[in-house]
Amino acid sequence: MKDKLKNLVKSISQGPLQPFFSLGCRALNMAEYRVLSVIWYLSGARKPSREEAQWMTEQVTFIYKSFERQKMAKRLYRNIQSYYPGVRVIIADDSSKPLELKGENLTVLQLPYNSGLSYGLNRALEQVETPYVIRMDDDELLTPYTRFEMQLKLMMKYPQIDMVGVLPYTAPGLRKIEKVAQDYMKNPVNCKPDMFGVVRYHWIDKTHVILNRTPNIFLVKTEKLRAVGYDDNIRMLDHTEFFIRAAGIIHTVMDTTSFVFHYHDCFDWNYIQYRRDIDGDYTYIEKKLARLDREKQEALLKR
Repeated sequence: MKDKLKNLVKSISQGPLQPFFSLGCRALNMAEYRVLSVIWYLSGARKPSREEAQWMTEQVTFIYKSFERQKMAKRLYRNIQSYYPGVRVIIADDSSKPLELKGENLTVLQLPYNSGLSYGLNRALEQVETPYVIRMDDDELLTPYTRFEMQLKLMMKYPQIDMVGVLPYTAPGLRKIEKVAQDYMKNPVNCKPDMFGVVRYHWIDKTHVILNRTPNIFLVKTEKLRAVGYDDNIRMLDHTEFFIRAAGIIHTVMDTTSFVFHYHDCFDWNYIQYRRDIDGDYTYIEKKLARLDREKQEALLKR
């Protein structure tokens, strides 16, 4: 029954009523963000202090990729500046129309149309001059609980940590962040031994845990991210492949109490058709991982 209802809604939303479905979805997401913002404020959560924000502008650069979601890209830029005024932001955009956005310490890289997520992130990474990078997606917003300044303090306290990831609170769905963390930790991929046989599931304090990978929202040392980089041949499915190559190079930690607000228009079928164009990625990654596995086995035999 549930699947039938989903299919019915999908069928109707792809017709003449699509703009109304899309508008309703966006309005619902933003309404939830505003409600949560009030709840966060009443709970005592606050944005970084002026001193913390200034310190962050000296240490980090935000990078993110934008494609056919220009309102989201602009909203995220304004959101970042409201937390860390003056921090440098680099947006790699490969939309059909140029991203028209200007701002302090902002760089917009206009790339060939639909050139892909990995290609865009690499081009943005080339422009980074700060020792740390924060990687996000254009359909996310910082919250008082993201606390990237606290993650940076942790990395400086423990120099062996190269990356700290945070969780996405995906709208809609009013729920506790503890539930988001529990669901993420249930995924066996996050806790299994990596390609070098290292088991990564160890708490270093009450909120930070060592994992094989984090969500695609993280603070990382620039030199480490460049050492791994992204594969330009992968358009959309960069996540797992990136962390497989990062094993043994980037030491990864996740904060189970830190999160961004993740929203999207689930009825934007124009964007979704590109997002689901992943068959080529699957084929390429499968062949690449098979080659990496052979190379690993050959290296072990030579020992």
